[in-house]
Amino acid sequence: MITVTVYRKRLERLGACAEGLALYDQIADGTDCIVIANWTRLHSIWPYVAGYGAFARWLEARGIIPRADLFGADLSGTDLSGADLSGADLSGATLSGADLSGANLSGADLSGADLFRANLHSTDLFGADFSGANLYGANLSGANLYGATLSGATLSGADLSNTYLYGADLSGAYRGSSSPIAGWRTNASGYLERDEEVTRAAE
Repeated sequence: MITVTVYRKRLERLGACAEGLALYDQIADGTDCIVIANWTRLHSIWPYVAGYGAFARWLEARGIIPRADLFGADLSGTDLSGADLSGADLSGATLSGADLSGANLSGADLSGADLFRANLHSTDLFGADFSGANLYGANLSGANLYGATLSGATLSGADLSNTYLYGADLSGAYRGSSSPIAGWRTNASGYLERDEEVTRAAE
């Protein structure tokens, strides 16, 4: 287990932002340091969920707190709505039934993640990697998937209404008998292939 100690004077010396210092004061309650024994993944993810993602990355970059390790984490049913998890490594994580609505997951690695019936409504997924992920029954309505990779993902039953898919790679994703996706066709086995006729017409 890791014990993390954060000193206010060190934060000041390193140029912490006012918002970060205010958060420290709120937690420290007048003491000159914060000591967290047995640092866990939940400690790592809390600042991102609470809206202090930028400050958390600042702390991580200076070795004040451990880098968030969410690889393979079990976050099923977790409320991560509005969280800033941009660039996070969530590969192989379990996020079934999790609420990620309105979150920022741009550039995040979710390859092989289980997002069964997860709520990703209006989530920023710009450039995210969902290759091989399970998105069965997930709510992706209104999400931004510009440039995202979903090759080999399971999209059966997923709600893609009003989803921005420009530049997204859905090749080999399993759609089953679910509603069609513009620019893609579902082959006899239920897998998505780029609709070349639509592509040529757009050129």
